[in-house]
Amino acid sequence: MIIYGIGLGPGDPELVTVKAVKTLEKSDIVIVPQSDKTGRSIAGDIVKNYVPEEKILWYYFPMTGNKADLDVRYTALAAEMERLAAEGKVISYVTIGDTPVYSTFNYLRDKLKAKNIDTKMIAGISAFSASANRMNLPLCEKDGSFCVVEMPDTDDELLELTRRFTSVVLMKVHKRLGVLVDFVRKNSLSEAYLFQRVTMEDEQIFDLLKETPEESAGYLSTAILKA
Repeated sequence: MIIYGIGLGPGDPELVTVKAVKTLEKSDIVIVPQSDKTGRSIAGDIVKNYVPEEKILWYYFPMTGNKADLDVRYTALAAEMERLAAEGKVISYVTIGDTPVYSTFNYLRDKLKAKNIDTKMIAGISAFSASANRMNLPLCEKDGSFCVVEMPDTDDELLELTRRFTSVVLMKVHKRLGVLVDFVRKNSLSEAYLFQRVTMEDEQIFDLLKETPEESAGYLSTAILKA
């Protein structure tokens, strides 16, 4: 019994890997997480390009910071996945980006592992990789290095990162966009970009050395800084 966690890439349906598509096609049920009860889901919009609607099982995760509430939802879904897999069905769970990076499947993996159920992750293109490619930005070259971190809370943390690494990739910028903008203003960087909803139809790219994005631009955004 194996349950698949599939990374769908950053948003453009054409950036889904061949292996991901093949795994979707052989799945009996594709579980799509959604945080909006209206049914809107980036992952769902991508999946619909590759599997029929009747294969899709929508699962609602509330937008909340309450870990206890979310744990209840993950526990219930893991139990449902176990039940479906026991019936002989091939089950896949999809997430945008790359599965090991800040995805909800990581929590499910732990729940399923506790039930002695094997999981297999199918690689997807990460948002930061797509962002770097979008602007032809090398993240590192020979003798260079880069890091991928959640957006820090302070200027001091950002300064330390830019001194240590050739490139700094910042995920989960969202509510700390102001800290990022202030840091870019105060420090001499060679390049600094903010990518919102990269590769999607409503993608926005901001050159932080030249422009100041609105606070809302921090949602679903990735930043890349080069010293």
